[in-house]
Amino acid sequence: MYTGQKWYRIRVGFGGPEDFYPLKHVSLKEWGRVFTYPDSASLDLKIDDLQDGERTCFSITNVTHVTNSKGVKGILADQCMKFANGKEIGENLSVRFSWWHARVNQEETEEKKREHRETTGNWLRNQSQDLEGLRDSLVEQYISSPAFLEKSNYGNFKFTYNVNDLIAEYQKTVCQGKDPAFSVLGTFKYDLEIMHTVAVHPPGVKLFERCPPLPSEVVSREGTNWTWSPESTGSEVRVLREGGDGEWRVDDCYPDRRSWEYMSFAFYLPDEKPEFPVPLECKHLTVCEMDESQRFRIVYLSRDEAEDLRRSLCESPGAK
Repeated sequence: MYTGQKWYRIRVGFGGPEDFYPLKHVSLKEWGRVFTYPDSASLDLKIDDLQDGERTCFSITNVTHVTNSKGVKGILADQCMKFANGKEIGENLSVRFSWWHARVNQEETEEKKREHRETTGNWLRNQSQDLEGLRDSLVEQYISSPAFLEKSNYGNFKFTYNVNDLIAEYQKTVCQGKDPAFSVLGTFKYDLEIMHTVAVHPPGVKLFERCPPLPSEVVSREGTNWTWSPESTGSEVRVLREGGDGEWRVDDCYPDRRSWEYMSFAFYLPDEKPEFPVPLECKHLTVCEMDESQRFRIVYLSRDEAEDLRRSLCESPGAK
């Protein structure tokens, strides 16, 4: 089993450091004020005194796996994932996983935004100043992070699967029909991202024996219903301030960039069988734009270039 120390630095790459806190889904407060703020901080005039943030609950029905041009060619050629890179989760311990990120339904996202806008408007109206006109500029940061956008940091090609169908495929193939276990693998921290990870693995795997079972404060499962409850859904923080002229305004805070959260499923792939033969076909594939900050990568394609490649792969004779 990997180490249970509080956290350690896995590596430092071109995108900044990667830190890992094993066995726990870490809250923003535990990482520290200088790192990020919860959504609720924008309504707290004492923003320097970070409190535990309220969490917005989202239902998860679909998950996505994002890859680049080389990856999409290999996946479609094999009609499944045959290769998985190792992920370091402890000192001198690299484990193979198939990584999938939670995808929130767009209709639910818009409903949560409407609820937050109404709640913020009510809060502003209850203050002594006439602040309601600042509502929209204050709430635009809410549910605006890359976790809720179609674009990606990792590649131009996105495979989407129903989460329970994916788990059923894993149960059938990797678990040989046994019910998989769902454990808290830990929390990965990057420059502007916090990734809470659930390990999906066959029952009784010694590697995960110290991992707490679900639910956690961030992720829960009841039957086939999955929920994700992040504290930070935006990548900037804007706060309500009173200026020297007595007027209230919405200003950027320092630091004005904050880390956003997303949730991932890490499907464990044993070394003796390091592939996940889940059927992946063109019907599961869509094209997305890469985030502007990632377009320096050699794997970057424009959306038009990515769409041309998708058509060449999916509209050729024999493509599925």
